[in-house]
Amino acid sequence: MATIKDIAARAGVSIATVSRVLNHDETLNAQEETKQRIMEIAEELEYEVRVQKKRKKKLKIGVFCSYSPKEELEDPYYLCIRLAIEKKLEEEGYAVVLAKDGKEAWNEFQQNVFDAVILDVDIPVYNGYEVASLIQSENLQIPLIFYSSLTDVEYIKKGFDNGAKVYIVKSGNMEELVVKLKSVLRDNSSRLCYLTEQLSFDTLTNKLFMKGREKVLSTLEGKILAVLCKNPNQLVKKDLLLEIGWNSTDVNWESQLIKTISKLRKLLEECEGINLRNDTRKGYWLLIDSTIKSKNC
Repeated sequence: MATIKDIAARAGVSIATVSRVLNHDETLNAQEETKQRIMEIAEELEYEVRVQKKRKKKLKIGVFCSYSPKEELEDPYYLCIRLAIEKKLEEEGYAVVLAKDGKEAWNEFQQNVFDAVILDVDIPVYNGYEVASLIQSENLQIPLIFYSSLTDVEYIKKGFDNGAKVYIVKSGNMEELVVKLKSVLRDNSSRLCYLTEQLSFDTLTNKLFMKGREKVLSTLEGKILAVLCKNPNQLVKKDLLLEIGWNSTDVNWESQLIKTISKLRKLLEECEGINLRNDTRKGYWLLIDSTIKSKNC
């Protein structure tokens, strides 16, 4: 039985390209003759496309607002708040991970890939600020939402100082929490390119996040990397990248492009599973190992 690998070898293209053509991926930037050749080879080899129904992946939210069993027994308010948050988020289609204290919250964070984290300030062992600080040391771009009954300005300011995107005062109104959560998730997804678990790029601020630290790229480096990030495992033609520099005062723009690509390559080499490769005279490939846990841009 023919495989995608067999078709790729015959067509002279990558396995990823064959897969996307056979699945009619409209975002694929490939010539029509290439697509046609792939389809003809697939038919010649009697390759059968397996149609799989894609399941929408649930976004995973860490909810670290729990209290000790003793506190929940003594004051049902704490129990009601925790259950209300869990129920509302699950109704909205999120996967929820709970933690009973700050130490457990940190352990859960290290074992999961969260899309956002909701924190209370007043939780046992490590307080919310301490947990937020630990999270920031590992993943600077993850959205943090503080959900607390503490209303003094000093507490709110400390929340933002520790990386919060939003600080919500508890009111029992779960709708407000969900609206704010959706807002930060939407903002995060539109500007962030997640390349691997260790590496992401913020297209708005030109910040490259690598292994818990950040590197601010130049405007030119940011523009070029943004284009490459939007087209992973695909040839990005040199002409497309050269267009970015039409307004540049540098007369030798092609030389500047080569230098910029070289700088980006050295940065990306620090992270496992990613490679910025030249395709002689044609353009560049941002190759991402599919076995490395990642999210698409």
